[in-house]
Amino acid sequence: MYNYSVRQMILLHLIEFNNIERSIEYGAPAEITQDGIAASVGITRSHASTALIRLRKAGLVTEGLSRIKGSRSKVKRKIYFLTEPGKTKITEFLAELRRSGVPESELKLELGINRLDSKAMAELPGPERRTAGMLCVTRKKLNRKDLGFDAGPAIPFDSKGNLWISPDARERLLGTADPGEIRNWHSMAADLYRETDGLFERLYHLAKAGRLREAARLAETNRHRILETGTPDTLSALTEICSPKNTELCAETVLLALRLGFTDKAREILEITDDPGRTVTGPLLAEILLKENRAGEALSAALDTYSGDVLSSLALGKCMNAAGRYEEALVYLRMCRKRMMESGCLFRMDEVLEEESAACRETGNAAAAEALKTAAEASRKGIRGPDSP
Repeated sequence: MYNYSVRQMILLHLIEFNNIERSIEYGAPAEITQDGIAASVGITRSHASTALIRLRKAGLVTEGLSRIKGSRSKVKRKIYFLTEPGKTKITEFLAELRRSGVPESELKLELGINRLDSKAMAELPGPERRTAGMLCVTRKKLNRKDLGFDAGPAIPFDSKGNLWISPDARERLLGTADPGEIRNWHSMAADLYRETDGLFERLYHLAKAGRLREAARLAETNRHRILETGTPDTLSALTEICSPKNTELCAETVLLALRLGFTDKAREILEITDDPGRTVTGPLLAEILLKENRAGEALSAALDTYSGDVLSSLALGKCMNAAGRYEEALVYLRMCRKRMMESGCLFRMDEVLEEESAACRETGNAAAAEALKTAAEASRKGIRGPDSP
C-alpha cells in the first residue's frame, strides 16, 4: 500500500466530498468535521487540527459552518472543504501516482467501516469482521479503553475515544451476516460486559447469543436488581431464556411483567411454567387475575395457595383489599412486611406499604394511611434505574 502523508490523506479524504455545497448550513456529514477527518484518517483530533491549519495556510483547504446530519445539537460546527488549488493538487498527485505504476486500488484511503459498502464489509478479513460485527451489535456507548484490545483501522473512534459507527453502517454489516454469525457477535459482545456494571447488556447479549443457561444463571443471581430496575427490553431477554422446568426464572419473568404492566405477557409465561404444586404459580395467578379485574377468582386462587411466605401473603393481602375485606388484608400485609424485615429482602416493599395504606384509609385510620403512603414513595425512590443502551 502506498505510504501517504497525513496531509495527503486529508486531501484524499476531502476530495470524496466534493459534491457538497460549501454554503451548506444544515445536514453536513460528520466526516468533514475535524473529528470526522481525524477518525477517517486515523489520527488524533489535535494532529488533525494542526494539519488542517497548515492546509488552510497553504490555500488547499477552506472551512464553513453547519449543523451536522444526525446530531441533536443545534450548534453549528466547523466543516472543511478542498479549495480549487486543493482539488488541483490532489488530482495532479493522483495522476502522477498512476503514471508511476501505483495500482488503482491503492489510490484511495483504507476505508473505515462507516464508508464500506456491503460487498466490502462481506470481504473484511476474519478478525476485523468479527470485531466490527461485535461492535455493531452493541447498544451502549463504548470507549476505546473499554475494549481492552486494538480494534484495528477499520473501526472509527472520535477524538475522545468513543466508538463511532453510524446506524447505516451497522445495518449494512448486519445485512451481510447469517443468523449463526450474528449469534457469535452477540456472544463476543456479552463478554465485554461484567455483571457489576453491565448486567442488563450482558443479559441481552447472552440471550441473543443463545447462551441460555448462562443467561438464566445471571438472571437468577441478580433477581432482585432485575425486578427492581428491569425494563421492557429486559423482559424481552428473560422471555427468550425462560424454560418450563425453571420455575424460579419463570416466576421472575412473570413478576417483572406485572411490575411493568404487561399482564398478557405475565399470563403467557405463567401458563408454560411447570409447577404441579402451584406453590409459586398460585400466588402469581392470583395477582394476574387481579390485574384482569377478576377479583373473586383471584381471592380463591390466593386462599388455595396461601403458605405464609412473602409471595403468598402479599397476594392474599392484595386480594382481600380488592374484595373489601380490609381488616383481614391488614393481617396478611403486616405478616408479609414482617417476613420481609426478618429476611432482610425488601423487594416489593413499596407494594406492601401501598396496599397497607389503602387498607388503613378504608378502615378510617387516615394518619397511618398517609404515613404508609409516604414510606411507599420513599421505598420507590431508593430503587436505582437500569443500565442505559
